[in-house]
Amino acid sequence: MHIFRHTTAALAIGFSAILICMLASIYIGFQHLDQTRDAWQRDALFREKVRASFLMREAIRERSFHLTFATSMSDYFDRDEQREIYNFKAINFMVARDKLIELHMTPLEKSAMNDLMQRIGELRPSIDRAMDLVVENGNTFEALHQMTVALSGQSGVIEEINNFIRVVEGQSRLEAINATREIDDTQFSMLILSGCAVALAAIIGIMVLIRESRHMRRLRRHRDELAQLSTTDALTCIANRRRFDEFLEFEWARAVRSNSSLSLVMLDIDHFKNFNDTYGHAAGDTCLMEVAKAMCGVIVRATDLLARYGGEEFACILPETGGDGAYAIAEKLRTAVAGLKLKHEDSSAADHITVSIGIATTLPQPHDDISKLFEVADANLYKAKEQGRNRVVSASDPMPSQETFQAGMPQQSTC
Repeated sequence: MHIFRHTTAALAIGFSAILICMLASIYIGFQHLDQTRDAWQRDALFREKVRASFLMREAIRERSFHLTFATSMSDYFDRDEQREIYNFKAINFMVARDKLIELHMTPLEKSAMNDLMQRIGELRPSIDRAMDLVVENGNTFEALHQMTVALSGQSGVIEEINNFIRVVEGQSRLEAINATREIDDTQFSMLILSGCAVALAAIIGIMVLIRESRHMRRLRRHRDELAQLSTTDALTCIANRRRFDEFLEFEWARAVRSNSSLSLVMLDIDHFKNFNDTYGHAAGDTCLMEVAKAMCGVIVRATDLLARYGGEEFACILPETGGDGAYAIAEKLRTAVAGLKLKHEDSSAADHITVSIGIATTLPQPHDDISKLFEVADANLYKAKEQGRNRVVSASDPMPSQETFQAGMPQQSTC
């Protein structure tokens, strides 16, 4: 019960840990999805920033184109038209810049944008003045000189725009690296939690198997103990009457199938009532235990069975044993009990504990009655008592219906 409580507590803790791991994995999974979505959004934001930067650079380049193109025209109105387009491209530049500002630039990007706008603020007056001179005066020396200054300024603006684009790209790469690191960390955490959940599940499975194995072993042990208790005599610790009956039926059926001999030995302690009256029941119980122990030293074959038949009576089943073999074993049993030298002054057979033994041997057939075996063994036991006790009486093949029944004088032995 103590182990059961500990195992149940461990299982409860294990299942709780697995549940926590699962919930944490789900939470981290959602985090992973959010991080992936943010990475996509940042990537889309980067693309928008680069597109707006390219539009700004394209607007500056087109302004340079229209500035130089105006110098190739002789008509004032054509040059003025180029100036209008030139000014319109400035609007395109501002639209792209405003789009960049709306895209939530990083501090570095804002700093690069400020540098760009400061550069444009420094160069724009000279560039606009060059355009005005070209439109008003045509391709004059002063206009061409100013045009050279303006184109140099435009190159500086384009370089600042390129620098801004490099800053945007660098920030994008940094964000991509951070996003990848965050996603990798999340995936690693999910892997660790999943591994913990699998490990815990494996541990719980092993614990359940161990618990079930222990439970099954306990059940088998208890079942074997109960079976042994139900078939063992509590006083002498040998087989009881129930075990004797079961064993005899089994061996009888086996002898019928194998056409082999079966012997039954019945023993009775001589004048045991007088022993109890003289020495008391406690001494009688001790006597029964000593007698059973002595006979167990004789019945050593695993196929044989010694049992307490009832009171001071014992019985022994000897499978595949003929009359001579049964007689030899019975004589050893009688000698072993006599050799105990347990004092018994009120016995007519001897001054110590002795036993009278009757034997019945048969070659059972399918239609024979097992009760006849008991009748012959009991009759021979009675004859042993009539003839003075402390002896063995045997008759082979006890079945009266069989032709092999030996009805002649029984064999006997005296002390």
